[in-house]
Amino acid sequence: MGMGIIICGLNGSGKSTLGKALAEKLNYNFIDIEDLYFSKTDQNYIYASPRTREEVEKLLLCEIKANENFVLASVKGDYGEAIYPFLQYIVLIDVPKDIRMQRVKNRSFQKFGSRMMPGGDLYEQEKRFFDLVESRTESMVEEWVNTINCPVIRVDGTKPIEENLSYIIGQISR
Repeated sequence: MGMGIIICGLNGSGKSTLGKALAEKLNYNFIDIEDLYFSKTDQNYIYASPRTREEVEKLLLCEIKANENFVLASVKGDYGEAIYPFLQYIVLIDVPKDIRMQRVKNRSFQKFGSRMMPGGDLYEQEKRFFDLVESRTESMVEEWVNTINCPVIRVDGTKPIEENLSYIIGQISR
C-alpha cells in the first residue's frame, strides 16, 4: 500500500496551496475535494452544480484506489470509513480566523471580481458562503481528527510554504 496524506483545515487555511506543493515535492497525486464536489460545468460560476456527498465519496475512493500515493486537501476527511486505511498522515493547518476570512474573500474577488460585490449576480451566493466559513470552528476539524488513528502533523499556515513543506517531509521521513 502507498502513502496517503490528508491536509485538513478550515477554509482559507491554505490546504490546496500546501497540498499541491507537497504532492509535487513528493511526486504524489494531488486530490482537492472541491474538484470532486464541483464538476465545473458552468464556466460562469464554477460552484453551480455540486455533486452529492455520496457521489463525492465514490469518486474519492476511486481516485485513491487509482493513485497509490496521494495528498488530499479537504476541510476534514469524513468521506466514509473506506478511505481511512489509505491515510497514513493527517496534516492539520492552523490559521487565525481573521486571516482565513481575508484569504477567502480575496480568493473570491480574484475569481469573480465585481460579480461578488453588492449588486453583483454572485453577491448573495458568495455572502452565504462567507457566512458558512465564518460559522465553522476549529473544534469541528479537531473532533474529526481525534476519530482517526493516524499521526497528526500540525503546521502554522501563516508560515512560508517551504518551511511547512520541510517540516512535514521531516516528520514523514522518520
